[in-house]
Amino acid sequence: MREDLHFVDRLHRDLGGVRWAEPEEIRARARRRSRRTAALAATAVLAVLSGSGYLAAARSGTPGPPASPVAAVPASTATAGSAEIPWEAMLSARDVRLKTDVQISEAGLGEAVRVDPVLEACGRERGVPSAAAATSRYSRSQTLLRPAVDGAAPPVLTQDVYRIDPAQGRLLFGTVALLLDACARWEISGSGQLGGGTVPTVTQHRWERSVTGFAGDESVLLRHVSLAPVSVADGRTLAELPPVEATMVVRVGDLVTVITTGPDTLQADGIRPGPGLSRADLEKLGRTAAGRLCVAANPRC
Repeated sequence: MREDLHFVDRLHRDLGGVRWAEPEEIRARARRRSRRTAALAATAVLAVLSGSGYLAAARSGTPGPPASPVAAVPASTATAGSAEIPWEAMLSARDVRLKTDVQISEAGLGEAVRVDPVLEACGRERGVPSAAAATSRYSRSQTLLRPAVDGAAPPVLTQDVYRIDPAQGRLLFGTVALLLDACARWEISGSGQLGGGTVPTVTQHRWERSVTGFAGDESVLLRHVSLAPVSVADGRTLAELPPVEATMVVRVGDLVTVITTGPDTLQADGIRPGPGLSRADLEKLGRTAAGRLCVAANPRC
């Protein structure tokens, strides 16, 4: 127990030494992220309207080739750059057992590492440093969408890959552990419509560490359960139960990937066979992601 307390104390001291961005820098990053989000939303609408197909919308506007299996990556391609993140380091649609239709991608510079915005919001409220304290040199993101049905194409999963200092990568997993310990349960106050009027509500969130050490140098699988919002006055439920979400964080060398499932991507209970992904499927996907990171990680696997 004493060793654990020493570790937590040392982790807090290390996090205290991280350089936090100045307000103007934060605002500049927010403006860049807003432009990226708007571009991604516009691209998603275009993808849905155009039906099936493949769309890669990088910030530069130049589409990249679809990722090929790790075993087929030539050595010259894998070593093309030691800083930028190549397409070969990303998961491909055929790595996912579920059917996908459209792939949207973008690249970035100097992006903060994001694991779970809701979990990080809980951490801020409870005085735990955010995972976003780690800033990447380069990043690449993608979203795999389901085939459109009635004009809607929900995501199967999103993947972010960040190139960060290895020391920050190790610190990131310590931060995630602190967040999980502090935010096993968290309630968010809000409001909703009930009986023709607006009433105060509360929504409960739970996070748990499903498994660790299943892929790469470090890895963790998080499970996020959100309960439906209920009326503070009488406990009546105001909405349907949200789907369970899973987030994987995998590190290989100086690369960290964060993979988050979309709605209805997971099996209902995570055990019985079904159309969604089981925990075993997620662990396998994490190992596949780690294998792909190997082609671009420093040092190489």
